[in-house]
Amino acid sequence: MDRTTPDPLIGATLDRRYVVESRVAGGGMATVYLAHDLRLDRRLALKVMHPSLARDPDFVRRFINEAHSVAKLSHPNVVQVFDQGEDQGTVFLAMEYVPGRTLRDVLSAMGRLGPAEAARVMGPVLSALGAAHQAGMVHRDVKPENVLLTEDGGVKVADFGLARAVESAGQGMTKTGTLMGTAAYLSPEQIEQGTSDARSDVYASGVMFYELLTGEQPHTGDTPIAVAYKHVNEDVPRPSRVVSGVPQAIDDLVARATERDPRYRPGDAGQFHTMLLQATGGAGSGPHASFAGAAAGAGAAAVAPPPPGPPGPPPAGPPGNGAGPTPPQGPPPEAAVSHTVVVGPPSGGGGNDTLIVQSGGGHGGYDGYEAYDDDPGAAPLWRRKSVLAVVAGVLAVVLLGSGWWYFAGRYTEVPELIGRDQEAAQKLLADSGLKMSIADGEVYSDKADPGQVGKASPGTGEQILPGETVTVQLSKGPRTVELPDVTGEPVENARKTLEDAGFSTVNEEESESRDAAPGTVLSTDPGPEEMADREGAVTLTVSAGFEVPDVTGKKEGPARNELEQAGLTVTVEDKPSDDVPRGEVMSQAPGGGTTVGAGDRVTLTVSSGPEKIEVPDVRGKKVGEARKQLEELGFKVKVTKVFGGNRVSDYNPKGEAEKGAEIELFATPFG
Repeated sequence: MDRTTPDPLIGATLDRRYVVESRVAGGGMATVYLAHDLRLDRRLALKVMHPSLARDPDFVRRFINEAHSVAKLSHPNVVQVFDQGEDQGTVFLAMEYVPGRTLRDVLSAMGRLGPAEAARVMGPVLSALGAAHQAGMVHRDVKPENVLLTEDGGVKVADFGLARAVESAGQGMTKTGTLMGTAAYLSPEQIEQGTSDARSDVYASGVMFYELLTGEQPHTGDTPIAVAYKHVNEDVPRPSRVVSGVPQAIDDLVARATERDPRYRPGDAGQFHTMLLQATGGAGSGPHASFAGAAAGAGAAAVAPPPPGPPGPPPAGPPGNGAGPTPPQGPPPEAAVSHTVVVGPPSGGGGNDTLIVQSGGGHGGYDGYEAYDDDPGAAPLWRRKSVLAVVAGVLAVVLLGSGWWYFAGRYTEVPELIGRDQEAAQKLLADSGLKMSIADGEVYSDKADPGQVGKASPGTGEQILPGETVTVQLSKGPRTVELPDVTGEPVENARKTLEDAGFSTVNEEESESRDAAPGTVLSTDPGPEEMADREGAVTLTVSAGFEVPDVTGKKEGPARNELEQAGLTVTVEDKPSDDVPRGEVMSQAPGGGTTVGAGDRVTLTVSSGPEKIEVPDVRGKKVGEARKQLEELGFKVKVTKVFGGNRVSDYNPKGEAEKGAEIELFATPFG
């Protein structure tokens, strides 16, 4: 006996449009169904929010706003959002249906990917995230479950905005189910401060890149809190520590993307994507990845012997990140490659002082970053500390002697650009030795007028290398502004005024009104001059007018009074009628039940009785001839003979008479 509870949504039709066919998948926040769009005759996916979330009005409002934003994001590697709706408490998204598998499914089946295959997946993912970051959106939940691989080899990123809606509704990291699903990819700043930006997506992407290369997540634990603790306090290891064959350029890139300090990560996914293309020679942009250049670059650095340490045995202590009591055999790992630092006067005067420094790994290739002890092949910690002390002393001497210290000038601070016009921002960056790029799409800013710099990445005060590019987006003004007063205007003019002010979602509701013409704005929500969110919806209450009363069949006087009391202007036209009594309304225009507005004109056609016709002069004619002529005109004829005569000597009435009236003929023998 089947005791499975049937899904009540299967077979149902949502919003009188979407027929739910089958259940595809379920998660902590929603269930995905395959559905058929009756209106456009196509298959799509319906993501239906769980009832506990749908009952939260704050979540639903934020969810709708996020859906509107995501629907505007058009990118070939983003799962498109077509529609959003609610049907009797069921809140749903109508999205592009992507046949295929999730990246999680592929990892479960294959274990891990090779560097070329991993880069081929990461390229489109970073391209999609980069487009979102340029549009001012942050995904907040980058993970293999949200990456879809199509049957033809395409890559698409799903669930933009959903994590933000849940987080904003107060159900983010405090909700155990949500945290368990995302803890492996949370950045340190999300855990410590509850904040996230484009660099948080970069961190999660770097963790996912690590997982693709190694087949495992960098930090694991018995509880989500334990995993989160490791993200805050431990570096993500280099992939080369877990598997062999990872090019150093890729190793370096994963290390930089997963820096615990967000200042040292790529500024957004667009920069991460550019660095991936540079590291792979373009392999991250297509299916034919090649790592020949990257692999060659990995072996270009020379390895120098470590400097001598202090006498005596090294102090006892825990090994660094997996280092065992037995030194590793064979050549040192790539992370332990030394770097040659040349320090001395810019030109002339005594030659150069060359220091060969053994770096401790963990962040090789990015001098100046905080060093973490994560390399099992590195020199012992006591030796590296001694070396660093010696190096610091020598560098200080060189600084005093030559006036230049390599590390002091390595990074440049991004100046304050927000609120400056393009020309001023360009000059500030040029004076700092930096370049400027203007990204597509404008952003909201309370600190910048339209056309000024509204956002910069990397941001103000961040440290970047000279010659690097700061990407700016121009402002379209603040997101919250006073709503223009459009009451009393035709709805077409009101809509244009609001759209010109940046309000893209304008809804209309009709209401009967005897005070305003149809199509006139009666009121707005929010009200005139109230502070309104330009990403939210504005509802216009528009006059639908009212139905004109039907006064046909009534006498002219009462009919006129009824229409004028309704606020209408009345015009009367007389028209003869053989059927309608004199003074009665025969017809009206517009007719009864027609929608009109206050002051509109109604024309009444009132019967003037039967039509009047000129009575011809038939005197002198024989009675038969006169009768025939009058009857053809519609008159009735009465003959009065005098002395038995047969010629008409007189008739009555003369002049005009109503059609059908009786004409009396007087006949005499004399005519």
